[in-house]
Amino acid sequence: MVSRRDYNAEMVTAARSVLIELSNLLGAFRDQIVVVGGWVPELLMPGGHVGSTDVDLALDHRHLDEGSYRTIRELLLGCDYRQGKQPFIYHRPMRIGGKDAQVQVDLLAGEYEGTGHRHRHQDAGGVQARKARGCDLAFEGTVELTLTGTLPGGAEDTARVRVASIVPFIVMKAFAMRDRLKEKDAWDIYYCLSSRRAQIDDLVAEFRPLRNHGLVREALALLDEKFASERHVGPKSVADFEELADQDDRALRQREAFELMHRLLSRLGVRGP
Repeated sequence: MVSRRDYNAEMVTAARSVLIELSNLLGAFRDQIVVVGGWVPELLMPGGHVGSTDVDLALDHRHLDEGSYRTIRELLLGCDYRQGKQPFIYHRPMRIGGKDAQVQVDLLAGEYEGTGHRHRHQDAGGVQARKARGCDLAFEGTVELTLTGTLPGGAEDTARVRVASIVPFIVMKAFAMRDRLKEKDAWDIYYCLSSRRAQIDDLVAEFRPLRNHGLVREALALLDEKFASERHVGPKSVADFEELADQDDRALRQREAFELMHRLLSRLGVRGP
């Protein structure tokens, strides 16, 4: 089980350092790269999120040619990133807490266009990015932010990053909940809804332009299933991630997670009031 304690400050700080480095290292491709995954809530709604211990980057394969893919790979390898056994994964070796460690970087891409649907990767010149359900939406309405922090080598730096907006993020996390059992996926969604509880109408308004998109409809149906009651896997995963031992606290958190999702889905017409 993955829980909050797995996200220790040193590893999260290291991953943020790698994110800043990557944003400048691959700056020439900024318009074709978007931050997705576990860093999105912390970047969009900072303050109470645990962050992430890895970095997920979505590559817009529709606008990257074979030469661009090769250049990205060469830049990563030239800056001490090591390609993993799975070619879409890279590792950045670092000293973390006085010990040798590494931060994982995943290159992701949308499913549509490019390689056929039977292939699990987008492939250009031998450079691969793993297809992720919902990733095609990540390039819709991105948010550009400025990050300042320490690079892996110790220098201070500032970087501009493009981050997926909240709707594509929730959509991708819904598919992640379908395809794996990782408690943080449900907790990330809960965090977004909790952070926006006072602006639920604004969140609904952000969903509405994409409400009839096939991926969004599919994701909302999944959320309806996973958060069908406070006893279902979505709310339970939220409480599990927070490692709430007291049964009353668990029940309250699971009820809150269910009610937040119910409120969103009701406003979007997925559920009755």
